[in-house]
Amino acid sequence: MSEKYLSLVILASLFLLSCDSVRYIGTSYPPTDHIDIYYSVQDVKKEYEVIGKASNAGNNLQKNQNKIINEAKKRGANGIIYSDVQSATSVTAGYSTSSDVLNAEFIKYK
Repeated sequence: MSEKYLSLVILASLFLLSCDSVRYIGTSYPPTDHIDIYYSVQDVKKEYEVIGKASNAGNNLQKNQNKIINEAKKRGANGIIYSDVQSATSVTAGYSTSSDVLNAEFIKYK
């Protein structure tokens, strides 16, 4: 197996592994079954606190959104405020890979 091919396989594997999980920093509570979705803080009409921030990378925004929703349920959030979508490009061994990164805040109602 050539060194170039091996580098490509490793890069693709790392990219796929990084897209599989939501990155989360924050507090966790008992799981919830329902998540309210918001795209602006002005849309949230209840008192709340931000319990954490999450992001997920991939080429399909709907899949990214579904993964973040599932993570929010696991973390006990009542809602998600999506903040932005960024394009990310990584270059390893001369190969570049791009993806969309979806960012969100998890909220808990008071």
